[in-house]
Amino acid sequence: MKASKFCSLASLLTILLVAAAITAAAAPKKILFFTKSSGFEHSVISWKNGQPSFAEKVLLDLGQSNGWEFTFSKDGSKFSPEYLAQFDAVFFYTTGDLCSEGTDKQPPMTPAGKQALFDYVRSGKGFIGTHAATDTFHTANESKKGPDRYLNHGKEADPYACFIGGEFIIHGAQQVATNRVIDPNFPGFEKTGDTFAFLEEWYSLKDFAPDDHALTVIDAPHMKGPMYERPAYPNTWARKEGNGRVWYTAMGHREDVWTNPTFQQILVGGIKWALGEVTADVTPNLKTAAPGAYTNPSYVEPKPAPAKTKAAAQNTLTAQEKAAGWELLWDGKTPEGWRSAKSENFPTHGWNMKAGVLTVHENGGEESAGGGDIITRKRYANFELMVDFKTTPGCNSGIKIFVQPNISPVDKKTGKTTAVGSAIGMEFQILDDQLHPDAKLGRDGDRTIGSLYDLIPAPKDKKVMPMGEWNQAHILSQGKHVTFWLNGEKTIEFERGSPEFRAVVAQSKFKNIPDFGEWADGHILLQEHGTEVSFRNVKIRELPAN
Repeated sequence: MKASKFCSLASLLTILLVAAAITAAAAPKKILFFTKSSGFEHSVISWKNGQPSFAEKVLLDLGQSNGWEFTFSKDGSKFSPEYLAQFDAVFFYTTGDLCSEGTDKQPPMTPAGKQALFDYVRSGKGFIGTHAATDTFHTANESKKGPDRYLNHGKEADPYACFIGGEFIIHGAQQVATNRVIDPNFPGFEKTGDTFAFLEEWYSLKDFAPDDHALTVIDAPHMKGPMYERPAYPNTWARKEGNGRVWYTAMGHREDVWTNPTFQQILVGGIKWALGEVTADVTPNLKTAAPGAYTNPSYVEPKPAPAKTKAAAQNTLTAQEKAAGWELLWDGKTPEGWRSAKSENFPTHGWNMKAGVLTVHENGGEESAGGGDIITRKRYANFELMVDFKTTPGCNSGIKIFVQPNISPVDKKTGKTTAVGSAIGMEFQILDDQLHPDAKLGRDGDRTIGSLYDLIPAPKDKKVMPMGEWNQAHILSQGKHVTFWLNGEKTIEFERGSPEFRAVVAQSKFKNIPDFGEWADGHILLQEHGTEVSFRNVKIRELPAN
């Protein structure tokens, strides 16, 4: 009888232990995403109207897919052993001296809080850093713009620089650069191939920890700018800190990088390793992976600004823009590269080129009364487009991308096509929101300036220049991902062919257009819609498909 009771108790204890183990295994790993910006605050981690930042929204999706629970904070005063103990890893996207209030005015860390972070990781926890995490806690007495910023300080560097494994020096113009994968066996690099490349703001780095395990090195010798005149150096690495794990990548400036599948694969692998969910060999490898890593770029004394600055030349490209791959889409003088959307010739009326400005004039009617739309002779798929435009009272126009001049709506019941007044494409809306009636049509403002016409509305509080001044449209298309900016502020972002995109198309005037917006490539169009609008500085750079 006693033996039976003992067996029952032992069985119960075994069941409880197994249940506890299952519960522990199922509990989500907790990660603190800390984004205090005592220095420059990057837009990708900026909070607006109390809403999560762009990067935080991406992390929420990744967390849901991988069983991670994120806490978002900019409050450095919370850092203490007790506060950090609740997390399995800490993730930094920060700038500046976090022990000072600095730019964002968020509560700073204390020196004890900074030390608590080091102790927390050394005890066996994880640390993840992206992009500006190395532009944090710079070595004492360094001038951000002076020659000391270009020196290696070794063991005399700030303890944080030694902890994270490297330190930011400077960056140049955004450009497409190639990263060579050093350790394809490290989690996240299984499908990247030997190299990968995309448009990004690439950091020039220094003071690499001698025990860094380089995961990628960037092809600096083939990059543009004096800050990259150096041998190839690590761009992503991992290292042990005591019993803990530190993982960092210099990528993550641009929003489209955060949605890039290659970046997400690399990031997920790094997080899993930092959390201890997967293992990897992180033997120091700088001597073989990047033997020139400690050779920094030379300091270039900044030239004094001229007493008087001339107005920027219009319809021209700077040397920096040319180096980054930009091309003028309109030369400011001739119709070269453009034609009518309805014929191979440029319109003989309705459009005027004078003093470096391309103007479509008011005609008081439909396309038949005016010169009609104009399109590029070339088709584009992956590109970045910039256009200055100036509106007039009551105007209505647009910039279309992925334009298909010969596609017409097809009635699903009869199978017959119907004529359209303007070539089919996705339109960056140009409109006088105050006077034109279209601003009140559509769904919740999806026909206002900066919107994806009849599909996705721009924010109501967007930045629009006063009538008579120049605005700037900025469009980025890479793969299926498209982003619109108006005067430097993002207005919309969408994924061509996604369920959400197809849902809004199904409710729009384009519902009968076969495969609307999902074409492989198309022309770029400037619209003639019966009102006067002017354009200048029309420039483009083609991007790789990734």
